[in-house]
Amino acid sequence: MTEPNPEEPFPANQRERLVSIFYPKRASFIFYYVLGTVVFIVGTGFMIVTSYGGIGYDLESWWLSVGAMVFGIFLVAWAESRRWFTLYIITTWNVRVRKGVFSRKTKRVFYDEISMLTSSGPPDERKVGMGDVEIFTSEDEDEPALVFDGVHNPDGIREIIRRFIQTIPDPLPWAHLDR
Repeated sequence: MTEPNPEEPFPANQRERLVSIFYPKRASFIFYYVLGTVVFIVGTGFMIVTSYGGIGYDLESWWLSVGAMVFGIFLVAWAESRRWFTLYIITTWNVRVRKGVFSRKTKRVFYDEISMLTSSGPPDERKVGMGDVEIFTSEDEDEPALVFDGVHNPDGIREIIRRFIQTIPDPLPWAHLDR
C-alpha cells in the first residue's frame, strides 16, 4: 500500500476522474434533419425549374428558392450543432450536463445529492435503444435536476450512476467544494 503524500493536496485515489461522456443521438433530432433536407430540396428544385423556364423567372422566385435552400441548410446545421455541443458527463464525483456553443453552461449534481434515478422515453425511442435518464435530488422531488435527453442505452447509464451512488466513500472527497 502506498502512503499518502503530505505535499499532495488530494491523494490519487480521491481525485475526480472522468468516467464517460455521452452525446444525444442524432435520431432525437430527426425531425429537424428531415425538415431541413426537404426544404433544401424544394428550394433547389424550384431553382432548377425556374432556370429551365418552367416558372417565369423573376427576382422574387430566385430569392425565394435561395432562401429555402439557406433555411434548409440552417436547420440541419442548427440541429447538428445542438447535438454536438450538448455533453452528458459522468465522473467519479458527480454527473454533469454541459450545453452551449459560445457561452457554455454546466449543471452538476454530486452523487450524495441524488435521491432517485429513472430512465424513460416514448415507446418508439425505446425500440431503437434510446431514451432519457432523469436525475432527481432531494431538494425538488417533482422536477428532475438533470436530464440526459435522447441518449443511447438509458438503462445502462442509469445503472452506472446507481453503482456510483452505492459506492460513495466516507469522508466525501468532494466535501471541500462549494455546491
